[in-house]
Amino acid sequence: MTTVILVLLCLAIGGRELYLASDKRLPRAQAELRELRGQVAELARRHEALAAVVDEATEPAGIPIPPPQQEAPPSEVLERLDSVTGRVERLEKQFGDISEELAGADLDREAQHALARSLDAVERDVLELNREMLDRLDREEGVVTGVLLSEEGEAEALLTDVYERCAGEYGLRVRVRDQRSDVGGTVYHLSGRRAEVLAEDLFAHAREMYDPGDPSALGALFVELAALRGGGVAQFGPFAVAVTQGALVCGVLPDGAPPEAPRRIVELVHGLPADRQCDLSWLRPDE
Repeated sequence: MTTVILVLLCLAIGGRELYLASDKRLPRAQAELRELRGQVAELARRHEALAAVVDEATEPAGIPIPPPQQEAPPSEVLERLDSVTGRVERLEKQFGDISEELAGADLDREAQHALARSLDAVERDVLELNREMLDRLDREEGVVTGVLLSEEGEAEALLTDVYERCAGEYGLRVRVRDQRSDVGGTVYHLSGRRAEVLAEDLFAHAREMYDPGDPSALGALFVELAALRGGGVAQFGPFAVAVTQGALVCGVLPDGAPPEAPRRIVELVHGLPADRQCDLSWLRPDE
């Protein structure tokens, strides 16, 4: 009986080793199988020695004795066999689990790739539709590009609220919000006014403003920017207001000026003619 168990166990482990040998991703499993094969070999040697002892004991010269009864293997051999069998079963389970994980990982990667491709296609479609919409609106009623930025991420919700409220007070409608600005912040596409005319109206209002309690949304936007500890920018087309630690200014920039960081906007405004810039530093809390 012990011989049969050992033979079957050797066959099972040998077959398992051949199966796993082709999978280089499971070195731990292969090492365990090599260890198990050594243990089985040791058990086989012990069994052969035991059989030899039994043969010698059952065939003494000149003394006929009845055939020996089938004896159970020693408890040590059975315990070792149980241990080896248990480890093989655990190894089988571990291999199955690893195979399922690898298959699941492959499926997840395929699903992720498919999802990424779908999202890219949707994003391209959305961008194309936005361009078509903005082109049509620009021909019909005008489109203004806006920028809102808080360098330190301060008061973003408040800034967004007063910025969009200001846009509404000046006849603008938010069409697109885009977070992909070269300098950070949010890029807006607003319809309803021509950029040049809008910039002149905003600048005129700014130059006439002397009260921090000005009830307009533009006044509230200036106050929120003035309260920032870091830099900030708000733009409506060519009209831009920027705050740094040392300045709060606004002005009408040349047409087509790209979005810039607050410090650069301040430099550009300071380079404008006097009648195209306005110092708003009196709105700063420490002024």
